[in-house]
Amino acid sequence: MSNVTQNKKGTILKGIGGFYYIRDDEGLIHECKARGRFRNDNVTPIPGDHVIFSASEGVYGFIEEICERRNELSRPRVANINQVAIVISVYKPKADCLLCDKLIIQSKKADMIPLLVLNKCDAADDKSISAMRNEYQNVCTCVCVSASTGEGLDDLKKHLKGLSTCFAGQSAVGKSSILNALFPGLSLETGGLSKKTDRGRHTTRHAELLVMDDIFGMVVDTPGFSFLESADLQPEELSLYYEDMSPFVNNCHFTSCTHAHEPRCGVKDAVASGYISEGRYQRYLTILKELEEKRLREYD
Repeated sequence: MSNVTQNKKGTILKGIGGFYYIRDDEGLIHECKARGRFRNDNVTPIPGDHVIFSASEGVYGFIEEICERRNELSRPRVANINQVAIVISVYKPKADCLLCDKLIIQSKKADMIPLLVLNKCDAADDKSISAMRNEYQNVCTCVCVSASTGEGLDDLKKHLKGLSTCFAGQSAVGKSSILNALFPGLSLETGGLSKKTDRGRHTTRHAELLVMDDIFGMVVDTPGFSFLESADLQPEELSLYYEDMSPFVNNCHFTSCTHAHEPRCGVKDAVASGYISEGRYQRYLTILKELEEKRLREYD
């Protein structure tokens, strides 16, 4: 006697070998395949997708509908991410603040909350930690943790509650170590540092949403040194993603001021007065130049 098939709502946690593992609203995991029409329409279900699927006891079900995506990342390919936890080491390797700034910009553009996670605080001196916190105090929330000692992990969990969070950052900053500490028994491979270069070895292989039942949140690890890709950003839009600049923009003489070469610029005055970090501003100029050069190449 066949089982009754029911349609349910759920979220795809991972896909392996044509099968998708979906967590329903009650916390149960279902093994499903995608209907052939998705392949015909060149649509591929990905982790993070909210779906409607048919399920019956004892056999695999089928994905019937993929709900509209809030956003979609390409590396790793995941959907519906609310927050990006940008992991930076305050010990080794040396913090790549340019990468951090780019991830913050791309997070905001894709409608995701940037959260700065300062790892290896047990090994760093107070000066290094304070310097990084001060650099981003007017930009996003910062959490200090140590994957080795467990310091700050309870605080980090509070910021993960109820959200789907993508962990990102350069290699060897401890993304996988933090996830191993948050999920006992997970045993993600950790790459550590190359002795010759102090640079990390790539370890993460695929995207999988990990469920934190105690805080009702989901997290996904990304490949090392990952960039989140978003829609094209025009040079004149860049400053819109710098909240630390926004209080001073009205003091600019030119309404179209890029805060780079123009005279009587409120942002440059704020940098000179110490209200905006000099390092943040110089990296802004670097990113602005990259965007301007990219646009020139497109129209060349």
